[in-house]
Amino acid sequence: MSTDHWLTVARETIAQVKFCWAITIAADGSPSARVIQPMPLADDWSVRFLTRRDGRKVAEIESAGRLTLGYQHDPEFAYVTLTGRPRVLDDVAYKRGIWSPVSERYYPGGPDDPNVAVVHLDTDRIELWSSLRKVAPEPYALSAAILERDGAGWRTSQT
Repeated sequence: MSTDHWLTVARETIAQVKFCWAITIAADGSPSARVIQPMPLADDWSVRFLTRRDGRKVAEIESAGRLTLGYQHDPEFAYVTLTGRPRVLDDVAYKRGIWSPVSERYYPGGPDDPNVAVVHLDTDRIELWSSLRKVAPEPYALSAAILERDGAGWRTSQT
C-alpha cells in the first residue's frame, strides 16, 4: 500500500470517531490513559482539545513532552494512534476560536478561565491497522502500518 493510501485510511478512520484515548507518561514511567473529545483532525495532522490546566494530564504532558491519542473504530476493526509533541496553550483568543456550546458543560468558567487550557498535538508518528480496509502489512494482521514524519514528509514502516 502507498503512503497516501495509509494517510487517507487514517484520516477517514479518525473522522468517524468522536472520543479517543489521550495517553501520557506518569512520573513513575507508567502510562496514563483517559478519554477525551478532541476537535476534528486538522489538515496538517494536528489535533487540539480543551483540558483543565491544574490536572494530572497537563503535568504529564509538560513533563514528558510526548502525547499519544488512540482512536478505535469497531465497525471497521480499525485503530489509529497519533503521537507527537504537544503544546499546552493558555491564549484566550485561541481558546475562544475553538470554543463550542459543549465546552460550557465541562468548563463553566468559559474561555477566559485561566484553568482552561488547549492541548495542541503536532503529530509526527501515525500507527494504523484496519482489517476491513486491508491495512495490515505482512505477515497479515500481525503488524500495524507506521508512518513517521521527517523533513521530507511521511515515510512508512511497520511494527
